Amino acid sequence: MKEILKLISTRRLFHTFDLKQIFIMKITGILIVFLLIGFSTFSQDPTLSFPGNTDTLPTVKNSLNFASKPGKMSVYKDERIVGIEKFVRAGEESIDGVKIDGFRVLIFFDMNKSIAEQQKAHFITLYPEHKAYIDYSAPNYRVRVGNFRTELEADALKFELIAIFPTSIVVKDKIQLPDLTTTATVGN
Repeated sequence: MKEILKLISTRRLFHTFDLKQIFIMKITGILIVFLLIGFSTFSQDPTLSFPGNTDTLPTVKNSLNFASKPGKMSVYKDERIVGIEKFVRAGEESIDGVKIDGFRVLIFFDMNKSIAEQQKAHFITLYPEHKAYIDYSAPNYRVRVGNFRTELEADALKFELIAIFPTSIVVKDKIQLPDLTTTATVGN
């Protein structure tokens, strides 16, 4: 214990460096920095690459010639593509006909399907002139009514329904094309 106190009092507990050792450490540090910089610039040399990573295709630069003569192009199409197109296009029309962007009034939603069906039946008894639809959007069954092309038409129905269905709101939806009523006019 006495020796430790003696070393502390004489400040020889920590190693002291002489000027020669400090000079050698500085030179070593500078050399390490230069080596790191050299390796980092060498690693970005574009001539270095992995074997087999060579581009053997020549680069061709063509300019557009707008004065050239029109040519012919032949398209060979597999008959199966026509079948695929018909299959995809079949989804554009529903059983009820073509759907367009429009508005409906959402009058009710619930997690229980039977309650949603009851609300739909209640609406149909009150407003048989409007169609009602039930769809499922997790986790709720939604009852939407009407096929309106404008939001104003849907708002008019909403204001009628607000006393019976207080949660009624107007929503954007794909609607069926409204029936066109034809009136016969007698010309003079």
